[in-house]
Amino acid sequence: MLVLVVLLVLLGTTCLPDGVEANNNVQEVHTILPYHQLMTPKWIHDHAILTTPHALHSQYIEFPSGVQFERMLRQQLVPPNVLSSTDSVAITITIAMDTQVANGADHDLQIGISDKASFVGFLAHDKDNYLSISPCILREADISTGILQNGAGGSGPLVISRCYSGEIRIQIKPTEKWGSCHTEHDEGYTNIANYRRLLDLTKGLYLEMYCHSPLEKYRIKYIVVDINLD
Repeated sequence: MLVLVVLLVLLGTTCLPDGVEANNNVQEVHTILPYHQLMTPKWIHDHAILTTPHALHSQYIEFPSGVQFERMLRQQLVPPNVLSSTDSVAITITIAMDTQVANGADHDLQIGISDKASFVGFLAHDKDNYLSISPCILREADISTGILQNGAGGSGPLVISRCYSGEIRIQIKPTEKWGSCHTEHDEGYTNIANYRRLLDLTKGLYLEMYCHSPLEKYRIKYIVVDINLD
C-alpha cells in the first residue's frame, strides 16, 4: 500500500500532459491573493512611494501641486513573477477625496493600475466639469517615464446631479481590457470602458495615482484595494 501511495504521488507531480508545465507559483498566488488593504492617510504616507510634495494630516494626505500628468503615488500590490499573463484577476479600488477642496478648486484625479510600463484606470472629474463631461472617464497611457504619455481618454453619459460626492469605485479586469467606474450621482452612476492596452501581469500590479493639471490640489481620505482571482 505504501509503495502504491508513493507511486501515485510521483505520477501526480511528474507526469503532466504533453506541453503542460507545472505552475510553481500556485502556492504563492494563493498566499498573496485575495489581496485587501485599507490605505489610510498614515498608511499611504508610511508605505507608498510618493514622488511629489505631500503633507500628512489627521483626516487626509494632501498633494498640493505638481507637474502635469506626473505620478504622485505608486504602491506595489502583487510582486513580479507571481501571476501569469493569462490569470483572470478582478481589481476593485475605492477612493474617497476631500469634498471641500473639490468644491472650491480644480480637482481631477487620475487613479488606476499599472505594470510599471502601462497604466489603465480612470480620471475622476470635479463638479465644474459635469455640465459637459461625465464624472469619471477612461484613462490609459505609457508611464515608463513617470508621466502619463500618449494617453487615451474615454467618454461617458452625463449626469443631472452637480453634487460632488468625493468617492469613486473603480473595477478593472486587465486580461479582458475591461473597466468601470461608479459614483453616487443620479442614485447610482456607472461608466463602463474598454481599454486598448494590455497589462503584463507577470511584471506585477501597482496602484498608481497621477496629477491632471499642475495647479490642482488633491486631498485623499482613504483608498481601499481588493484583488481576487476571478
